[in-house]
Amino acid sequence: DAGKGRDVAWVVDPDLVIAAQEMAHGYRVADPAGSSNPQDSVRGTGQNAARTWLAALKSAVDGHDVWLLPYADPDLASLAHHPGTDTDDLTEVVSGLAGSARERVDALLGTSTRAGIGWPADGVLDRRITALGSALGVTRMLTSGHGLDPDGADPVTLGTGDTEMTALTYDAGVTGALARIKDPQRPSPSASPSAPDTGSPTTTPQSGPSPSGSPSPSDSARDTGPDEGAVSDLSEQLRTGSRHVVVPPRELSGRAARTLGAVLDAGTEDGWLEPATLRSAGNDAVDGTAGPSADYPAALRVEQLSAQQIGAAAGDLDGLATLATVLADPRGTTQSVHAAMARALSTAWRARQTPDQEEFQERTTEFLTASVASLRLVPKTTVTLTSGDAQIPVTVDNALQQPVAGLELRVRSSDAERLRVNDPKVAVQAAGSANHTTHVGVTARANGKAELTAQLYTRSDGRPWGDPITFEVDVTSVSSGAIAVVAAGIGLIVLAAAFRMWQVRQRRSRQTPPDDAPE
Repeated sequence: DAGKGRDVAWVVDPDLVIAAQEMAHGYRVADPAGSSNPQDSVRGTGQNAARTWLAALKSAVDGHDVWLLPYADPDLASLAHHPGTDTDDLTEVVSGLAGSARERVDALLGTSTRAGIGWPADGVLDRRITALGSALGVTRMLTSGHGLDPDGADPVTLGTGDTEMTALTYDAGVTGALARIKDPQRPSPSASPSAPDTGSPTTTPQSGPSPSGSPSPSDSARDTGPDEGAVSDLSEQLRTGSRHVVVPPRELSGRAARTLGAVLDAGTEDGWLEPATLRSAGNDAVDGTAGPSADYPAALRVEQLSAQQIGAAAGDLDGLATLATVLADPRGTTQSVHAAMARALSTAWRARQTPDQEEFQERTTEFLTASVASLRLVPKTTVTLTSGDAQIPVTVDNALQQPVAGLELRVRSSDAERLRVNDPKVAVQAAGSANHTTHVGVTARANGKAELTAQLYTRSDGRPWGDPITFEVDVTSVSSGAIAVVAAGIGLIVLAAAFRMWQVRQRRSRQTPPDDAPE
């Protein structure tokens, strides 16, 4: 609300807008809290809050420039300072989310957004950070000037050709002053405990939709005016300063937002402030360089994601690849998991404890593990066959909420002489949240017991899926009475043949004259 109607440029995390849209359309939350099993969830209650927030944002940005950060506002420094395969893979994941995210945000806000702006933690730059920014498509970098040479008021051109970007220096003193303005504390309207912390990052918690539908901090401070003392101080600071870009902190209280709005209004009315677009702020840039990563501040380096945290996030690509091979349409799941991986890299984690980020990331891993385990063969008891040829049912339990089509069922017999499997490989397709029964053709050749072992395999690479099941088959299709009748029939045929041969010999012996007969 504080930015509505004012000549400001909006810098937005696309993930925040898309998450609000998904909430507005209906969503589910883990129940019990912390579960990552797709089946352990209940319907969320924050749809109305999300719709209201989206409508307010759309109204506020109408007619103004909207710039999109890389998806989920990743911690550029953390990634840049841990180069390697994991970082390369995660950079590709974040980059891959940009195109579709921009299209969705454009449609939601009814405007044409601009991509290519980056915002490292505390605005600090070094060569590795700028290189990573280029890999993410960043062409404008918001910076406090730390790590930039020259460190002045003018915009600075870094790199050349495809890696060229413009560093826009902002007044870090103003940003810090706004961060110190907090909303007044108010008593809770009820004695009920607050909702459990989900551990998920958000770029601007004060302006995001509340999952429970209750008022967010900005709502509770809506009737709180600006800090008049801070308005005076900030006005003087901006009027006498040399830097022309003002960037509020990532976590901006409602009162701080109103304070900044009052400063902008006062400066415009008094004539010492003339708003300009973010595009024009990069005009007349001077050539410069970013410093080495060794000069990155130690205090900020301590707050970075560790190599282990980055590696754990990248490791989810393996689980996703496994799950995607069997889904009939893996695009939606791939998009969702990639978005969760990007959130695990957010700059917002710097303001939280390390276990929070690790818990969030582990839930993505657990979700993938639980999803794979949700697709399994249902155990069977003993099967009795009553005919030579039969169809044995094998059931696949698909607890996923989407259909699968990339599996095949393979069945083998422990005694092929007694029980032959006619359909050793059968393609499996199963609707979402349903059981699917596949029939396997067999032929019983002899009485007795045999075991069948069934195993799912991925059709794309022939890898086993889940645990096999083994069950007993009791063959009674060839009865003992039938065997006796057949044996007796064969015996009679043999006796009849022998008797016939004896008769033929007797006739021949009577017809042949003896050797000593007279002539």
